[in-house]
Amino acid sequence: VIAEIHPSISADCDLKVGDTVVYTQPTCSYAEYAAVNIAAVVQVPTDVSLELALPALGIQGLTAHYLVCDAPTGLIAPGDWCLIYSVASGTGQWAAQMAKLQGYKVIGTTSKGKTAPANCCDLVIELDTVPGKTYSDYTSVNIVEQVLQATHQQGVKLILDGVGKATIDISIACLARRGILVSFGNASGAVPPVSLL
Repeated sequence: VIAEIHPSISADCDLKVGDTVVYTQPTCSYAEYAAVNIAAVVQVPTDVSLELALPALGIQGLTAHYLVCDAPTGLIAPGDWCLIYSVASGTGQWAAQMAKLQGYKVIGTTSKGKTAPANCCDLVIELDTVPGKTYSDYTSVNIVEQVLQATHQQGVKLILDGVGKATIDISIACLARRGILVSFGNASGAVPPVSLL
């Protein structure tokens, strides 16, 4: 909840003292009060509970925003391809929509029976699920072949990988020259050490 707004913030700012907001900040996140840059704040609508807003806007939405808009700064341009694993997940849905708003071409993976966000993927690769696991079988289809075919053998400039161990080798094989791979989760296990040579 906003306790105070610095006098340097313009009067036309939509935020006011008492508004509920979410933000991400690497330091002071557990403090009782924190000074936060106005650009890092997302207002929670009055008809949305904090229990819903925190994971949706705060954790998933702001994580996706960082992954799409900040992590690859200067390395990907409108019209370039990106690959987003688990595009039907909370963070994946946000990331796909944000990637499209940035002008990227989006390839998303999802388990059969799950729906990728409408109009957010140029290509959806459907995977079988692993019995008894929470992640998909990334060997059930040839992801590398489909990605390289879609990108005319160039690969993707950005990969957002929240899966981890099961996808690291696939990701490296899908990556374009001077592309960026962001591994931000370990749903299938921790990523083993990768040889860069």
